[in-house]
Amino acid sequence: MDMTELAKAIRKHSGLSNEEIIDAGEHGADAGWAGFTYYNDTEKFYDKNENLIWELLEETADSQGEKPLAVVANFNTEVTDVATFKNVLAWFALEETGRWLAGEKG
Repeated sequence: MDMTELAKAIRKHSGLSNEEIIDAGEHGADAGWAGFTYYNDTEKFYDKNENLIWELLEETADSQGEKPLAVVANFNTEVTDVATFKNVLAWFALEETGRWLAGEKG
């Protein structure tokens, strides 16, 4: 998948710099990053970028020998409704993009 497209979408949505996205990847998206703090923000990001997020999720699942929803089930958050589902996938995208940017930088 083209992670540059996802990084661009995150920057556009949040105004975060690459360094801040890297920090989110290192410290967790639940630390309260601009555009990724409140459900209304994460739901908007998910809705706008659903295809990119699912492409990343499917690649991640394939690399782990899992199905996409099995990967989500292993997240450290109990998914009880659609809003929570969208939130954890937006956070997943933010964190994975941060890790990718850190690897590109290093």
